[in-house]
Amino acid sequence: MERLAPKDASAPATAADFLLPFAVFCVSVGSAVSYLVLRLRWRGLRLAGVIFAATFGISTVATQVETLFFLSAKMPPGMIRALFAQGAMAMAVFSPLAVYILGKWRRTPTTEEGAEAQPVTAAGITWRIALLVAAFVFLYMFFGYYVAWQNPALRDYYGGAAVATFFESLKSNWLRQPQVFLLQVFRALLYVACVYPLLRLLPIPRWQKAVAAAAFLASWTTALLLPNPLMPATVARSHLWETLAFNLIFGALMGWLLGSRRPPAQKISASAFARGSSPALLR
Repeated sequence: MERLAPKDASAPATAADFLLPFAVFCVSVGSAVSYLVLRLRWRGLRLAGVIFAATFGISTVATQVETLFFLSAKMPPGMIRALFAQGAMAMAVFSPLAVYILGKWRRTPTTEEGAEAQPVTAAGITWRIALLVAAFVFLYMFFGYYVAWQNPALRDYYGGAAVATFFESLKSNWLRQPQVFLLQVFRALLYVACVYPLLRLLPIPRWQKAVAAAAFLASWTTALLLPNPLMPATVARSHLWETLAFNLIFGALMGWLLGSRRPPAQKISASAFARGSSPALLR
């Protein structure tokens, strides 16, 4: 990672500085998204739509709302709006192209395409989302303090001061900028809204959903390897380790809590076909 990290933001990036980090980013994101496209039950435009919502929501919306909150004073006028537009256009091209290249654009008659994971009760989904929101805020603060905030250059970049303990940092944030907690609650709900449809459509065991969700979220953190004229290399490197650890743990937790086994009806259907039952009876 040291070799891949961007150089000082004050120095102009060369082609060599860009190509290797960009290749790592493309391979990471491409692998994670390709796995989802190949395994999700849907096909065609519906599949492209759910991939667009997940990729644009995680890569652009969840990221840039934080940029707007913390770095709006450092950004050139109109930059945030341009980043949202760029992300939307890129994912609008990438999503259907990925579906088409991986052979999932044409609809083929299957018994599983319309099936989804067994629905969760209202009470079940409520406590799961509440736990995920709490975990999101805690993990964000935890890795933010123990990984990112331990870098003096990062503290200078954001105009902050060293804090002795994790709990003091929580208290300081609560007193100085309580809006950060509301921001992270919003981002947690956004993460759930983007990833939950993917988990519902994955016909794989729960532990594999946890791995897939962790890999999908973590893949986007490799964007911090790319040269950034607005962020020093040491700050980007700290954020890389911070967000990588956060996304791996939170993604796995979300995949486990929101994932579920395949519907019992499918197993009954399979056994009924094995006994020679009529398909009409199964409907």
